[in-house]
Amino acid sequence: MNRRIFNFLVICVTILLVNLLTTFITDYFMAYKNHTNYLKFTAIGMGAIVLVLYPAFEYINRLVEKFTTSFLKKGKNIFGRTLGVYIAFCIIIFILYCIYARIWFHINVIEIIFKRIAG
Repeated sequence: MNRRIFNFLVICVTILLVNLLTTFITDYFMAYKNHTNYLKFTAIGMGAIVLVLYPAFEYINRLVEKFTTSFLKKGKNIFGRTLGVYIAFCIIIFILYCIYARIWFHINVIEIIFKRIAG
């Protein structure tokens, strides 16, 4: 498979995962926003996010690349080289899609799909 496409897909998954991590960290910090001065809280929160996210991005990027490589090898063995890679990434993106829908709209995508299929 073209290495550029693979790298692009890995970066997409990494960005989505880091965004989820950012959302969770921000929500955690925002629970404490009324316990201190707003200006001080903003500075502390920004610093904490950078201190957590920079190493997290590096770690998640390596982790995603390792996971994706092994996941893609399994997909390649089942569906063939090129098709397996695309199917594997579609599965990963669908899982992330379900997580985002749950966080943003409090909905269960799989439940909605089954309801629509069942009629």
